[in-house]
Amino acid sequence: MAELEISVNDAIAVLEDLSIEDYSQGPLLDQMLNGADMWVFGKEVKGHEIYIKVTLGRVSNPVICISFHFAEYPMNYPLKS
Repeated sequence: MAELEISVNDAIAVLEDLSIEDYSQGPLLDQMLNGADMWVFGKEVKGHEIYIKVTLGRVSNPVICISFHFAEYPMNYPLKS
């Protein structure tokens, strides 16, 4: 987020604005959080494609943002029309 020059509140707003068209991959098996599925999204922020990975987590931790950074490679959006 520092490289993007955005605040935590800005990042939360990006996450809340995700739509089905931003979907890129998933579900992916998460081996760090004991099997919670992970989903990958991409979003343009300040003219840059951003790679966003989230997990549904558990009942006590509903959604966890695993990654939020510049995309290292062009992303595929299979549901974007």
